[in-house]
Amino acid sequence: MPRPEIYPVKKLVGLSEAMLDAIDKWRAKQRPIPNVSDAIRQLIEIGLKARVKE
Repeated sequence: MPRPEIYPVKKLVGLSEAMLDAIDKWRAKQRPIPNVSDAIRQLIEIGLKARVKE
């Protein structure tokens, strides 16, 4: 029986070299170092939790 997918929805997202470099620098500071996909998911979660007070 195949293993169920943790993240079944896939999206194609374009990134600039500067954005990818910033993600790689952030990843390097994490322990354990996440892969790029996990790092992007974590950064999105951080951004979504950082709500601006209106």
